[in-house]
Amino acid sequence: TLPSRTIAQDFETRMSTGAGFSTHDGPIPINQTARAKARAQRTRANRNSHSKYGSLMDPFYVPKVDDQTHLIQGGTPCDPKPETPYRLAEYGEESVYTLILLRHGESEWNSQNRYAGWCDVNLTKRGEGEARAAGRLLHENGIEIDHAFTSVLKRASFTTNMCLNMAKQHWVPVTKTWRLNERHYGALQGYNKDTAYQTLNIDQELVMEMRRSYATRPPPMDDDHPYWHGNDRRYSKLSKEQLERSRAESLKDAAERIMPFFNSVIVPSLREGNRCLVVSHANTIRTLIKQIDNISDQDIKQLSIPTGIPLIYRLDKNMKPVDPNCELEFRYMVQPKGYTWATSRQHGFHGVYLGDLERLQDIQNKRDATSRWWQRMILRKISKQLSEEDIDDCHLCFYSRHMKKHKDILETKHIWYKLMMKMKNPEFANMLLLVRMREYLESALAIGKHPYIPMKAYEKIVDEIHLNSAGEVVDPFVSLEDRQDREERQKRWIESLSIDLEDECLIK
Repeated sequence: TLPSRTIAQDFETRMSTGAGFSTHDGPIPINQTARAKARAQRTRANRNSHSKYGSLMDPFYVPKVDDQTHLIQGGTPCDPKPETPYRLAEYGEESVYTLILLRHGESEWNSQNRYAGWCDVNLTKRGEGEARAAGRLLHENGIEIDHAFTSVLKRASFTTNMCLNMAKQHWVPVTKTWRLNERHYGALQGYNKDTAYQTLNIDQELVMEMRRSYATRPPPMDDDHPYWHGNDRRYSKLSKEQLERSRAESLKDAAERIMPFFNSVIVPSLREGNRCLVVSHANTIRTLIKQIDNISDQDIKQLSIPTGIPLIYRLDKNMKPVDPNCELEFRYMVQPKGYTWATSRQHGFHGVYLGDLERLQDIQNKRDATSRWWQRMILRKISKQLSEEDIDDCHLCFYSRHMKKHKDILETKHIWYKLMMKMKNPEFANMLLLVRMREYLESALAIGKHPYIPMKAYEKIVDEIHLNSAGEVVDPFVSLEDRQDREERQKRWIESLSIDLEDECLIK
C-alpha cells in the first residue's frame, strides 16, 4: 500500500483536476509508470541517434548505413567506410581482380568412386595433404587472400581451414553457404559410380549422360533415402521450393543455385578490391568456370577439375577473364604464375593452375579415357538397337529382304541414319568418336562398295576408332575452332546424299 501522505497528495491532485478518485482504479500498469515512460523515451532517443558512441551491446542499436561498411568487405558493422571507393590501377597486380578457385582435397568417397553430392564425408589423408599443399603453393607464389568462400560440407570447410593455415593467412574471414554445395546427385548419392545403374536398374548410357551432360537430371531422392538432407539443421531455412528442387540437380540446376550468390556476394567483394578464394566442389567450380569463360553447354563436359590444385583467374574491370598467355603480361604488366596447360583461348577458358603439370595431365587423361569409353558404349548401343521394326520404319534404308535373316550384318546407311539422329542432340554433337564413325560411314557410302558391315567388323572399328593413322590416341572431343568446319562439311554431305537418293529413286 502507498503511504498515507502519497494517497492524500493523489486525492488532492485528482480532486483539483476534476478526475475524482475511486477505490476501483487498481494498480497502475507497469508500462505506464513514470520510470517506464522515461526509459522508453531514452530507448527511442538511442534508436534515432547517429552518435558514434552507440553500443553494439544495445539490442536496438543500428549503425547508420551511410557511415558503415558491408560485411562482405571483410569488416564488421562498426568499421568505418573507406574514404574513397576502390579503383583498379593502370598496370601491375592492382590492375586486375584476382579470383582463386580450389576444389577440396580427395574425400573418402572420391577414393571409393562413390557419388557424394550433399553427403557430408571426410577427407582422406591424401586429401588433407592436397589441402595443405594448396596453401603452400599460394604462400610460395606470394598470393594473398582477403576473403574466402566455401560450402557447408566438411570436406570443403576443412580444406579451406588447412589451406589458409598453410598459407599463413588463417585470419582471413570465411563465408559459408549451402549455395556453394556440390551438385545434388539425387537417388544416386552413396552408390558406386560404376555399378549404380545395376543397383537402381537404370540404363547405363543414361547414367553417363546424367554425369557428363549439362541439363539431364538424375532420379530424385525420396524422403526415405538414407542420405536425405531434409531433416538436417543446416538446411532448415530452405524454403519448400528450394528443398524440393534440391532432391536432384543437373549441372544447369546447380548453376541456377550457385550463380545468384556469386553475382550478389562474391562479385561485390571482388569489386571492393578483395582477392577472393572459393573452395568448393567439382561441379560448383565447373559452373563458375562455365559462366566466367562463357563456355557452351556442350563443351563444359570435357573440363576436368583436379582436387587440391588452385586455379587462378585474373579479371578485368568488366569481370571478363584476362588471357594469361599475352594480355596479362604485355597489357597489364603482371608476371604470369603457374601453368597455362589446357588454359588458353583455343580451349575456351583462361584459368592458370598452380601445381604439378604431370598430375594435371594424368587427371585429364583419366577423364578423357572415361569419355572415350562412354562414346564407344553409345556406338555399340546403336548397333544393338537395329531391329526389323526400325528398318521398316526408316525411309533412308533400302534393306534387302534376304539380309533380314542375318542378325550379325548391319546396313551402312541404317547405322549412319541412327548415328545422325543421335548427334542432332547438342550433347553428343562434339563427341569425336561419334564424329569419326560418321565420317567413316560417309566415306564407305561415298565409295559405294560397302553397303553392309558385319557386326564383328563394326565392333573392331569401335575398338580402334579412338586411334589416328599414326596409332596415337585422339582427344575425346572436337576442339572449338573445328566445329564450324565440321558443320559446313556435314551440311555439304547431307545435300550431296539427298541428291544421290533422288537420282537412285529416279533410276528405280
